[in-house]
Amino acid sequence: MAFTLINARPSPFGRKVAIALIEKGIAYDVQYDVPWGDLTCTPDYSPLEQLPILITDHETVYDSAHILDWLEARFPEPALMPMQIDARLDAMKRRMLGERLMEVAQALIFELVRPDPSAPWADRQTRKVTGVLNELERLYSVRAQDAASPLDLGDIAVATTLLGIEFALTSGLSPDIAVLRWRTAHPALDGATAALDARPSFAATRPQMMDFNLQATVA
Repeated sequence: MAFTLINARPSPFGRKVAIALIEKGIAYDVQYDVPWGDLTCTPDYSPLEQLPILITDHETVYDSAHILDWLEARFPEPALMPMQIDARLDAMKRRMLGERLMEVAQALIFELVRPDPSAPWADRQTRKVTGVLNELERLYSVRAQDAASPLDLGDIAVATTLLGIEFALTSGLSPDIAVLRWRTAHPALDGATAALDARPSFAATRPQMMDFNLQATVA
């Protein structure tokens, strides 16, 4: 079966899918697209008009969370979700928090770039970011006690989100927002993310810059 992943170069959402494909040993080609560009192909494949999109010989799958569930159902080995119920629920919780953190961080970035940002609204998003980071720090402090814990979709979601936020800050895609500088105050997350980032699947999917004017997009 042939696979093509339509992706955006810096996207943590597409990176999650690419990492899962590599971890499962599934070969794929990459096609980069700019969904808001005049020449975009994204609407041809997804009613959501969002990336990533996974194209196979028989069907097209879209939305990163759905793609990951689809891959786990179609290609269950090697598993990226535990079978034991408590471990599975823990992975699901970490995955949910990682996915929501990226959404809240993006909302905060977009709000603070607006010409007249709402301070109360930005404060609420900042509290959300702080709360999620603190909860993930707690969860990974516990997870660090089990050195044999295999990689799961929770790890992938959390690490790609944190590394995506870091890339946005260091590359200038985002203004420098204090609450998004997560490493120093969260040593368990720092250690876990550094270990994951050293895996070949992460090394092969580093985010890249793309033509993107954040202020123009927000405007």
